[in-house]
Amino acid sequence: MKTSCPGRSHSVIALTRSLLAPLAFGAWLLGALLPSRAQAPRIIDDCRFADNAAASAVWRPMNGSAPPSMVTLEGAKVLRLSCKFATNPVDRASWDRRVALDLGDCSGVQFQFCCRNIAPVAYFSIYFESGSGWYASTFFPERSGWNTITIDKAATHTEGQPAGWNAIKTIRISAWRGGDADTAMFLRDLRKFGTLGQDVLVAILRCDSAAQSQPGEVTGTAQFAANVADVFQEAGLGCATLSDINVSAAELRKARLVVLPHNPTMPARTVAELTEYLQRGGKLLTFYGLNAKLRQAVKIDGGPYLKPPRPGYFSTMRFAPGALPGAPASVGQNSWNIAEPKPVAGASRVVAEWFDADGKPTGHAAVVASANCVEMSHVLLTDDRANKRRMLLAMAGYLAPELWAQTAATAIARVGQVAGFRSFEEARVQITRLAGPNDSALSLLAGAAKLRDDAATAHDQRRFAAACDLAAAAAQRLLEAYCTAQQPLPGEFRACWCHSAFGVPGMDWDAAIQRLAENGFTAILPNLLWGGVAFYQSKVLPVSPAVAERGDQIAKCLAACKKHGLQVHVWKVNWNLGDAPREFAEKMRSEGRLQVSSLGKEEPWLCPSHPANQQLEIDAMVEVARNYDVDGIHFDYIRYPDGDHCYCAGCKQRFEQASHLTFGQWPQAVLTQGPARLAWLEWRRDNITRVVKAVSEQVRAAKPKVKLSAAVFRNWPSDRDSVGQDWKLWCDRGYLDFVCPMDYTESDAQFGNWVKSQQEWAGKVPCYPGIGASATPVNMGADRVIGQIQLARQHGTRGFVIFNYGATEAKDLVPLLGKGVTRKE
Repeated sequence: MKTSCPGRSHSVIALTRSLLAPLAFGAWLLGALLPSRAQAPRIIDDCRFADNAAASAVWRPMNGSAPPSMVTLEGAKVLRLSCKFATNPVDRASWDRRVALDLGDCSGVQFQFCCRNIAPVAYFSIYFESGSGWYASTFFPERSGWNTITIDKAATHTEGQPAGWNAIKTIRISAWRGGDADTAMFLRDLRKFGTLGQDVLVAILRCDSAAQSQPGEVTGTAQFAANVADVFQEAGLGCATLSDINVSAAELRKARLVVLPHNPTMPARTVAELTEYLQRGGKLLTFYGLNAKLRQAVKIDGGPYLKPPRPGYFSTMRFAPGALPGAPASVGQNSWNIAEPKPVAGASRVVAEWFDADGKPTGHAAVVASANCVEMSHVLLTDDRANKRRMLLAMAGYLAPELWAQTAATAIARVGQVAGFRSFEEARVQITRLAGPNDSALSLLAGAAKLRDDAATAHDQRRFAAACDLAAAAAQRLLEAYCTAQQPLPGEFRACWCHSAFGVPGMDWDAAIQRLAENGFTAILPNLLWGGVAFYQSKVLPVSPAVAERGDQIAKCLAACKKHGLQVHVWKVNWNLGDAPREFAEKMRSEGRLQVSSLGKEEPWLCPSHPANQQLEIDAMVEVARNYDVDGIHFDYIRYPDGDHCYCAGCKQRFEQASHLTFGQWPQAVLTQGPARLAWLEWRRDNITRVVKAVSEQVRAAKPKVKLSAAVFRNWPSDRDSVGQDWKLWCDRGYLDFVCPMDYTESDAQFGNWVKSQQEWAGKVPCYPGIGASATPVNMGADRVIGQIQLARQHGTRGFVIFNYGATEAKDLVPLLGKGVTRKE
């Protein structure tokens, strides 16, 4: 989802000797590349109904929501959807519009949206019903006035078993409760955008069929499709996401290039349609395998599925010089396995090979190319993003050379679109103001302007690949100028979560901690124990076998932190077994200590109501505090997995004992509308709180200076019921020394709204918001992270925690932040 706000200046850039507006130029360029054809109707609903009755006949309220109405706003008739949260106990206000809609060959939908009081709303969502399922996405407006909301199909997720984007029968708009006050949203001009063959040239064929045949692949196939779409769009190539359920060769022929981002399953009809597309001259870019029946058409053979013999084995893809024009020399990607393609003699060739973390060749193909296909041996991950953009451009440009021109024009037009600025001129003015007398920032700004001019000259000369490189360099220089112009705030808590128990890939703990310290960070929260495994010498939890080879990770991290002056708050994932030894997991299962859903499905999480599990969690965290000179202990997953756990036999017995009730119908008695529902929710909360209280008391008794903290869900009023996480109570009772809500969003307005509420709930306990720099599906650049740091400062949090400290963050993000906003002084 992307949000833009009307009323701000748009970029105008010199691509030739005259000035051309980027959008006008893009339209001209696409007109030159595509055959002329009538534009398909794009308006879905202008929302300009004659009266309230007409609006109510089309947009039907659900779940007790208020009927829609028509109002005049800023001189125009618009649809009003009232959210009655003050008196209505529903979780969300929702409205359905029945349609018979084909969104198959477009990028997604856009609409104009306004909500003047966002405080009572946690987030908004839009759903598209198809078949027996839905496509869904969340969004949030950036301004209290009108916003253009863009919903890209590639960024949606599926619920149930949708039947394809060309058979949409309902559109649903929802506002989710975030507070107990009334508000309203206003809607107009719901339309399609990015129609294939009209204004986009690349089609991504998403594996929606996985929901029917391989449901375990649904999340992965959606994520990898989104990865490809995001990188293409960053590179200036718009995409239309199609469903593999019912696509046709005629539809595919509208595309210059079809992409298979990860398609482990494919309907036979789709295979036939793709074969026809290729036989008629179509081009294919595919990742992590290809249907065997398509291989003859692309003349690339299938090879073995390979797991790396050691960590870091598949670490970098290196392109042979000149093998793929425009490709970077190497692209970083830490792949956990590959499906290696094999070239066909005289028809295809290896253009890139895998190298390991030590820079040694593995002998395995990373990319193979034929005349009509490029195949990469793994999915596209989002590490080394700049080189990923260039690699995808080179792949696309090799298969469809005309795409280079579109990309170059868009890349130049986008120089200046940093930190919410809409043009280079706006960026120049604002960065100059921020920089003041900062000569370093001003010098970088001048360098960006020069590179931008050079890119325009290269475009004039039809050196499109060079124009892309120069535009990328200009954008990077401008970003560095913006970062350098920022100011640090003394005395701030600046931390990173580090999800890997072994720190940053490619760095030892000393180097990783030194990088943080040099760039003004004050703490790290390393993930060093789970519900069923420890990465240090523990007498409470099973010790990971890797400790014998790689050493005690708490000791190593702690030594580095002491050396470089950083705090270390050891992060525990509670309840979730993680990569626990098989015998330990089996022991938990045999003792009835694992969680069970309402449908009886077992999960690899310890049941929080089991006394032995509670004691295990307490003992593991207290052991760390007693045995190591750490600065803090950090709870995570200190909750239930969701609202559908735990209903094991032990929970029934223990709840009956606690409530003095007997339940014949289990778990129906405690599900929604069940007679014991409220008591059940309170009991679940008590199970979690009991552990937090005990750890807090025992750690403080053993080590009074050790701080207790927790990573928590962001919406306390609903999360205390849904996952049993009553973190406001923990703050009120003093169990925590600081709390870190995981505020992972790209929306600054949503982030600020959450932080404001969270500080109220935290009371006197410091609230350091979590910024999702690389939290799936969020992936923010340094400018966006800076924006949220500044919002946290505006709300007076005096600190923040960034997720996640990995290789990309150590290489790119942390040094950029260290230039200004976290600069060490």
